[in-house]
Amino acid sequence: METPNTAGGLRGPVQAVGDWAVGAVANAWNLLAFSGEALGALARFCSRQGFAAAFRVTMQQVYFTGLEAVPFLSLLALLLGSTVLVQSLPQLQGVGAHGLIGKILVISIVRELGPIVAAMIVITRSGTAMAAEMATDRITGQVEALEAMGIDIFHYLVVPRVLGSVVALFCLVIYFDVIALIGGFLVASLRLTMPLGLYVEYILDSLVPLDLYITLCKGLLFGLVTTLFTCYHGLRARRAPYEVPMVARSGVIQAMFFVFVSSAAISAAFYWI
Repeated sequence: METPNTAGGLRGPVQAVGDWAVGAVANAWNLLAFSGEALGALARFCSRQGFAAAFRVTMQQVYFTGLEAVPFLSLLALLLGSTVLVQSLPQLQGVGAHGLIGKILVISIVRELGPIVAAMIVITRSGTAMAAEMATDRITGQVEALEAMGIDIFHYLVVPRVLGSVVALFCLVIYFDVIALIGGFLVASLRLTMPLGLYVEYILDSLVPLDLYITLCKGLLFGLVTTLFTCYHGLRARRAPYEVPMVARSGVIQAMFFVFVSSAAISAAFYWI
């Protein structure tokens, strides 16, 4: 027979799990509603009053998210592209399968590492900054001031950052893939004295249109979701300054989780199932 103490001891963990589940569902619903409103504002972006000011914010976001990330992204792409071939060449040389260089680079760099690494750089740099900026604007009352003046915060704060991040991440994915393939060529030319024409032929023979469609669509999706997650969590802050790092952490962690899960799901759907 269950004693009162045992029942009370079980009620605490069960209630905690239930409260967490209810909170998670409510948070997901609020995020979905926020995303729907942001996408609706995005569809009306060019026709709204104040387009010039919002477009200026968009260009600033493209510069911060895209151009300022190029030096670090270049170094990282060069290292990853060369490392993939450094690890693969000994095995390929052992079986005389140099022609697989293109397939290995396309699978590892173009399909997977390009979108994921570019998204991680955007999340850790720009995502954190956007969440902190939104939270600071909310805490200091700037968001309420904009609303009191009749300014749509989605049109002026959220949509420019969404649009700027999508454009920047789309371009960063292409740039990362190109620089990583250049890094692979440097290793192939030094270890195998492979001419550029043969290397490009291996890459083009292994690259199919589906690879390009998937990697570019991942770039668009990751740029969109990263900004929605970080802006949503940033605007959840209320009045306490200590909430700024908390909401920034939540936005970054959830954006990273979505990137990894969605990348695996997309790859499984198109290349495995």
